[in-house]
This record gives sequence, C-alpha cells and structure tokens, in this order.
Amino acid sequence: MIVNPATKVRYAVDGANPVRGLSLRELARHCLERAGVRTDGLSALEMVGRAFTQSTSDFPVLLEAAMHKSLQSGYAVAADSWRRWCAVGTVSDFRAHNRYRVGSLGNLDALNELGEFKNKTIPDGEKATITAGTKGNIINLSRQAIINDDLGAFIGAASMLGRAAARTVEADAYAYLASNPTMSDGKALFHADHGNLDTAGAPTVTTVDAARVKLASQKDVSGNDFLDLRPAVFLSGLVYGSTARVLNTAQYDPDTANKLQKPNVVAGLFRDVVDTARITDTTWYLFADPGEAPVIEVAFLEGNDMPFLDQEDGFTVDGSRWKARLDFGIGAIDYRGAVRNG
Repeated sequence: MIVNPATKVRYAVDGANPVRGLSLRELARHCLERAGVRTDGLSALEMVGRAFTQSTSDFPVLLEAAMHKSLQSGYAVAADSWRRWCAVGTVSDFRAHNRYRVGSLGNLDALNELGEFKNKTIPDGEKATITAGTKGNIINLSRQAIINDDLGAFIGAASMLGRAAARTVEADAYAYLASNPTMSDGKALFHADHGNLDTAGAPTVTTVDAARVKLASQKDVSGNDFLDLRPAVFLSGLVYGSTARVLNTAQYDPDTANKLQKPNVVAGLFRDVVDTARITDTTWYLFADPGEAPVIEVAFLEGNDMPFLDQEDGFTVDGSRWKARLDFGIGAIDYRGAVRNG
C-alpha cells in the first residue's frame, strides 16, 4: 500500500492499481489530474515540472515507492558471505559503543578444619569498542528522463545502488579482517600472544587439526577456564575452497603420499566453507560460531541493516535527487573465537 501523506490517497499494489502499467509521463499526468490540476495545453516539460512541485501530487510519492522497492530488492538479492563468519549487532548513535567480555572467578579455595572462608576478588573484564559511520551516494532523475519515459534506467540505477550498499559492507568486512586490527591490549587481533596464529601452511588434516586444538585451548578473560570452542566456519580465498570441502567430507585422510587409508580425523569438523575472491593470499581461518564466540561484529545504526532512502526536488538539477545511505560500523570484539593460518 502506497500512501501520499499530503492527500492521504492510497494505491494498493495489486491488479486493481490505477497506475499499473503507466509510463512516467502518463503517471505524471494522472497524478496531476487526481490533484485537480488541468493538464490540457501543458507541454511535457511543464507537466512533469508541476507533477514534482504540486504539493498535492502523488507523483513524487509513487516514484519514491518504486525507487525504495528497487533499492531494497537490489540490496536483498546481492550475494554476501560476511554474515556467515561475523556477528551482527546494533548501535544507537555514532559514538563509540563498548562491547564487554566478563571474567570469571577462580576455583574455590580449600578450607582446613575451623578455617575461615577467604574473600574472592571479582575479576576485571575486557572491553572493545565499535563505532558506526555513514556511507552513501546520490543519483538524479531528470525531467528529460521522465519525458523520455526512461523508467527502466531509473529503476536499474536504484537497484544498482542497493547492490552497491550490500557490496560495501562485504568489502569493508573483508578489508577489516585482512588489516588484522589492533585490540584494546595493544596487540593485533591475530597474534602469537593471543594463541590464535599458526605458521603458514596449506590446509591438511594436520594443519586443520592444529588450528582446532588452538581454538579449543582458549581460556576465558580471567584465564580460569577453557572455552572449549569448536570450529564452525572455514574461511579462505578461492585457492583453498575445494581442498577444505574435501577435508570436511572425506572418510580417509586425502593426503595419499604414503598410500595409507588413515581415518580423516577432521571429517565434518566445520559446518560451512566460505571461499571468496576477496581473500587474495593463502591465509585461511577457522571461526567458531559467531553467535557463540563473536570475533568481528558488523553493527548497524538502530539495527537497520537495509539502506535508507531520502528524496528531494532538485534546484541545481532539473528533476529529483535520491540519496541512499547505510549507517554501520565494523569492530573486532574478541580474539578467542578464531584461528588464522598464515
């Protein structure tokens, strides 16, 4: 249902829609006539101009609805893979927002006969931050395009804006991962001191199992308890995607150098294999479930993970301008949920 806030006119999006199938020029004329404006004798340029500027005209509203639908559709159908290994969060404004990881108490102390209970210190936690920013672009719909009934080009541009928004988040997530950002302790996300960095080597039963051990050996913030995390996602460039799938499904060790049928001890280890051209080197990663042990979070302003559309009539441009924006930020919130090889 499309509603003009000025006229309260409703257009149902179904077969009875009175504007269904109209060209842009016909749509402009239809909206003016519904607003009580005579169009007899108006040139195409004048008619389109009045359709934009007449306060009771539904024309800008209908165009905005078409633009918004195309933008959202383009965003929704764009292929992305960052959601498979990143956590999705929300922030309320553009300030830095904290993400806390709490510590744990140590083991209980033994008591001698008639001994006193000792006080236990409440442990400190760790803190990471994430800040949202804005990215967007503007496209113009000129009166000439409307007069030429170039609706296809307009809708195509809107869809491309939606795909561009989705691609921006995807590209930024992988660029952030490749940057190996610095954590609050002053060390890189993947660092030997964090116990999540392995010597470079192609994925094999041996190297994948070593990464599994590192992941499972991580301790909580206070160092009191093993987290016992399990790999859920294998992430790499295209060069290792097929190898990872073979490792994850083979009954026997695929390394046939010794021609022995050794059981494959990493079979079924991860639920998902993500291989992407956005990773251009031979680095590969094992991630725990991002819902259980998030490493990198993509946070959207007020939880709105779809691009937002603004429209205004142009003054320097003869037509309308449409601005699409997306407010989001990316941050590393913990190092314990992933292991990098390389």
